[in-house]
Amino acid sequence: MPKISVVMSTYNRSAFLPQSIESLLSQTFKDFEFVLVNNGSVDNSAEICKHYSDLDNRIKLIDLKVNYGASNGRNVGLSNVTGDYITFVDDDDYCYPEMLQFLWDLLEGHNADISMCGSWNKIDGRLEPYFIFDDLLILNKVEGLDELLKRQKYNVAPPTKLFRRELFDDIRFKQDVMVDDIHVIYKVFANAEIVVAQGRPLYNFTKHNGNMTSFIQTNVISPDLLNEYLLAFRERTEYLTSRVPDIAMRVKYSELSFMISMCNKIPQSLEYQALYDKMIKEIMGNYQWLDSSPYITDIEREFVRSLFS
Repeated sequence: MPKISVVMSTYNRSAFLPQSIESLLSQTFKDFEFVLVNNGSVDNSAEICKHYSDLDNRIKLIDLKVNYGASNGRNVGLSNVTGDYITFVDDDDYCYPEMLQFLWDLLEGHNADISMCGSWNKIDGRLEPYFIFDDLLILNKVEGLDELLKRQKYNVAPPTKLFRRELFDDIRFKQDVMVDDIHVIYKVFANAEIVVAQGRPLYNFTKHNGNMTSFIQTNVISPDLLNEYLLAFRERTEYLTSRVPDIAMRVKYSELSFMISMCNKIPQSLEYQALYDKMIKEIMGNYQWLDSSPYITDIEREFVRSLFS
């Protein structure tokens, strides 16, 4: 069996797909299988996948005739892995040749359950650093979740991470959602005892209008997507508070902090009004807790206090 399984689900990404696939086939670490799921593409992505699978027997091609969403593609990939460890690569991104070896050495060298590297955001042809740092972080469960919630060294994006396969036992990506990672990766981290991270940039995220998370760059989030985030973060707070009580204060603050940031970003218009009112009500209901929180920033405290002035 291969040591690592790489999972990629692709849908109508023919402009990016060859570079993405070739970046994996060029890895210096060779002991991996590449579970490539053509997720019902209607462009020539299926032909591209078939071409490369004929060239390299490490590619396990799964051809779905109907696209039931990105989450389904990833879940089909997960159900077909045989490696002891799993990583995900998006079909419009690409990896540097030493990425798998770096992640493998980190994980094995520290007997960890998850290892992580840094990355670049490729925006209009230019590269911007994304979680790049020199420190070596070796973290226990609570520390690993704490960093995940702070989003200073890494975030929930599945790429750039190597996971022990057992972490996904009974966990799959949520169906019929716009952004699947916010619903699931914190649960995977809650199963991990040791995570290790070093921000060497070995992955390129390609940012374009087709990315569901393009709002991170544009600061424009739709009401439907904002509502999904709010519901997902409410579920996250309840889940982690129950499963990992030591992270309860951080996860509650993280949920409220997101609301504060959104109240300052979303347009003051009718289509956002109900969500805005909902967030303001929640923030005001937690005023005392927030005001005394060790995590709250001065800007956030000023905003919360302004609601009562």
